[in-house]
Amino acid sequence: MHLGNFYVFLQAMKVRQETSVNDYISRINSVIIYIEKNIDKPLNLNKIACHASFSPFHFHRVFTALEGETPADFILRLRVEKVARLLQEQKHTSITEIAYSCGFNNYTSFNRAFRKHFGMTAQEFRKFEKAVFAKDKHFYNAKGELLERTDKAISYEETNVSTFENDNIIQNADIQVRRMPEYQVAYIRYVGSFYQIGETYDKLLNWATQNSLLDIPETKLFTVYHDDPSVTKMDRHRQSVCITIPNNFRPKGCVSKMLIDKGKYLVGYFELSDIEFEKAWNTMYLTLIEKGYKFRNANIYEMYETVKNTPFSQSYKVYMCIPIE
Repeated sequence: MHLGNFYVFLQAMKVRQETSVNDYISRINSVIIYIEKNIDKPLNLNKIACHASFSPFHFHRVFTALEGETPADFILRLRVEKVARLLQEQKHTSITEIAYSCGFNNYTSFNRAFRKHFGMTAQEFRKFEKAVFAKDKHFYNAKGELLERTDKAISYEETNVSTFENDNIIQNADIQVRRMPEYQVAYIRYVGSFYQIGETYDKLLNWATQNSLLDIPETKLFTVYHDDPSVTKMDRHRQSVCITIPNNFRPKGCVSKMLIDKGKYLVGYFELSDIEFEKAWNTMYLTLIEKGYKFRNANIYEMYETVKNTPFSQSYKVYMCIPIE
């Protein structure tokens, strides 16, 4: 979120800052979840402004100040990036069918938007394998090609890196297919590199402590990933830092509420240090590829267990969950 710009906006509107920031963030969060779940449907300014209980004019100003892009640009970017993700995950579905399933109703306008965003056509992009492996904060596909992302283009460069080297994975990991339940959570949205998410977790845990949520047995924490780092620039990558809440609990302020989807997942259990998360995710994706599982259209997430009111011990006890068909 671009809160610096938003404070300037509030000063210009001459309203109380703290109350307005929390209220506006909550309403914009609700709109973003609505957009994400309805990206395949027509989404005009009047409809999404009504969902946030704003006038269209005021909503446009608030959204742009908070997000750093207009509602129309945000929706177009999410659509183009979802198409890009599906192009590499659903190799046997036609480009036209994928584009229409993501809310485009004109192939010419889709093709123009895709080329502008990625610097190549959808046909050219589809030739590359999806980048799912990480090493030293860089992303590679199964061929060892390095993902490069700039403001206006995306490319894959040949390298000598082998993503299957033993030091890049965790041997004998506990990974299995499971049906995960639906979770109701309170969350704080974070936008940026997931390597710098710690401050947002501190904020959520302080809030959870104030609301005695860590005292509830079997409380769980989550990081939900809304975007794919192989298509979304890291400074636009959206994550939700979450904690389970009782059914009748209503979070307020900048903390919002959402549901984490139930369904079939490839689930790996790991006990990790700070520097082992890349290896764990590499292990998950290597298993996904070797077993031939296909991605399902839902969010990837990490789930942490709390022990004796302590969210994180010396080693992180984490379940990594990839939605599969």
